[in-house]
Amino acid sequence: MKFWRTTIVLSLGLALAACGNQQPKKAASSSAAAASSSSKQAPAGVKLAWTTNQAQKLGTFMQDFGPTMDQAYTKADRSAHTKWQGVDLSKVYQAKAPLAIAGKQTPVTWLPAKGHASKTRLNVVAVYADDPAAILYLFTLTAKGHPRVLVSQTAPQGTTISAKDTANATVKNGFAAIAAGRPAPLASKAAATSSKPAASGQAAAKKPAHAAVFGAAFQHHPWYTNDHGTTDTVSFEANALTEAGSKMPVYWRSERTGADKAWDEGTSTAEDQSRMSWGVADHQGAWVDVRGWYQAAGDGESYRISNQTLGGQTVPVLETASGAGLWVNSNYYPTQALATQNQDKVFADENANQ
Repeated sequence: MKFWRTTIVLSLGLALAACGNQQPKKAASSSAAAASSSSKQAPAGVKLAWTTNQAQKLGTFMQDFGPTMDQAYTKADRSAHTKWQGVDLSKVYQAKAPLAIAGKQTPVTWLPAKGHASKTRLNVVAVYADDPAAILYLFTLTAKGHPRVLVSQTAPQGTTISAKDTANATVKNGFAAIAAGRPAPLASKAAATSSKPAASGQAAAKKPAHAAVFGAAFQHHPWYTNDHGTTDTVSFEANALTEAGSKMPVYWRSERTGADKAWDEGTSTAEDQSRMSWGVADHQGAWVDVRGWYQAAGDGESYRISNQTLGGQTVPVLETASGAGLWVNSNYYPTQALATQNQDKVFADENANQ
C-alpha cells in the first residue's frame, strides 16, 4: 500500500511539473503573435524622392510659365486657404477627398509630409491655381518617382475635383525634368527661341497662337438667360464670344500693336480696319472685361463664372456686369430650364444694376 501511494504522489508531481513547464511556452507564443500583429498594423508610409529644393524649382518654373499663357499661378499649400472656383483647397486636403480622374473616383494622398507618402496611391506633391483662368495643375508622383501632371478646368463638386492628364507639353516636360533632378528649361526662353528666325535664313518661326482669354469653364457649354424678360444665349471660344448671333474675336490688351497704342494715347488716329470688330480684354479681379478694340469711351462688358447653390446643388453661373461698381446686368445658366426658373435672380455676392 505504501508503495502504491508513493507511486501516485510521484506521478502527480511529475504531471504538475510538466504543466508548469508548458505555460511559459504559451506566453512566449502569445507575445510573438501580438508582436507580429502589431507589425502588420503599423502605418506603411514611404519617403518620396521630392525635396524642398525641387519644390522651389517648380515654383520658379510656374512663375515663369504663367505669363507665357497670360496667366498667373498661386501655389496652394495646406495653410494658404487658396480659393479655386469657389472652393477652399485646404478643405479638400483636410477632407482627404478623392479625385475624379477621367470620371473615375481615385483616392490620392494630398501634399504628404516627409515619410508619409503612399505606396499605392498618387501623391499630390504640389498644387498651382489660376482662379480667373479656371485652371488648376496637380503635380503628382508615385512611390517609385514616376511624374504625372493632372489639370482641372471645371468647378469642383463639393470637395471632389475632376481632373485629367494635361496636354501641355511644356508643363509635363518641366515637371518631369525637375522630378528627375535635371534643370527645367524656362518656358519664357523657349517661347522667345521659337519666335526667332530660323538659323538657315528661311522664314521666321511661326508666331505662337493667341493667349486664351476665356478658359475652359467659359467654353463648357452655351449659356442661357431669361433676365429682363428676354431670352438670350452667349457662347465662348478661347478668343471669341458669340452673342445674338454675332461673333467677336477677343484678344488681351498685351497683343495691341504700336499703332494701336499710339491710338490709345491720342498721338495717332489711324485705325486698322481689319480689327474694327475685335474686342480687347483686361483682367479686372476675377472678371474679364471686354471693350471694343478702338473704344474710346463708355463701359465695357465684364464676365465671370461663380458657383451658386440652386436647389441644394452647386451650379456654375455666368455673370455679366458693367460700370465701375461691376453692377450685374444678367445671369446666364448652363440650361434654358435653369434660366427660366431663376429669371431676374440676384445672388448675395452680386451688385444689382439699379
